[in-house]
Amino acid sequence: MNHSPQFNPSLLDDASLLQLAKTALMDAYPNSERIGCPSRELRAALAAEKLDLRNHWDVLDHIGFCSPCFVEQLALRRSLLRRNFVRRAICVSVLLLCAVGYFGYRALYPSPAPQQFAATFNLQDRPVFRGQRQAATQFSPFVLPRGIVHLTITLPLGSEPGAYELRLLPDGQSNPVFTATAQAILQAGGSTVLTVDLDSTKLRAGQYALGIRKGDAPWSYSPLVVR
Repeated sequence: MNHSPQFNPSLLDDASLLQLAKTALMDAYPNSERIGCPSRELRAALAAEKLDLRNHWDVLDHIGFCSPCFVEQLALRRSLLRRNFVRRAICVSVLLLCAVGYFGYRALYPSPAPQQFAATFNLQDRPVFRGQRQAATQFSPFVLPRGIVHLTITLPLGSEPGAYELRLLPDGQSNPVFTATAQAILQAGGSTVLTVDLDSTKLRAGQYALGIRKGDAPWSYSPLVVR
């Protein structure tokens, strides 16, 4: 009785079948005289996908029935894949080196902390306006330094203590670049004062309008410039 193992194609997976077909094609169609072989340049361009294969079915048909061309085409494709892998590896390495260099530089030379300032705006000495445009016409705006500003605002005489809203509008615009709520207190001398911290480091230089209101009261504006 013959107990030798029998070949069963169903036991092969797709990868094994593909490898078996490649091995067979390498020797199935010898063409030592290279009759009718397309140029190496043309086959290399097709392997690199520089040409549309749909326009060169005749080349594909020849490679399928010419073992030397089939072997060379496999080698061209493998070489191309290796070069692409090397290029990608180099690009990833360069990006990693740049990232390490950047973060290393930032660790050794961190950005300096923004300067801190104390500023005082006295609204008792200057008029306030109901409209943003009116405030923009004044020639003596408050000056806001660039940095972290601890701002003290003395409100107009008669202002009540309590919560106030603040906002900073660029000249001619209605969308505020800064908003805050601050608590105003009545000092012994009769002045109503509020304090707020404002980060002006990212504000563009130019003219602004500082808006202040209490509750649902209309906004009052004072001209301001960032330098």
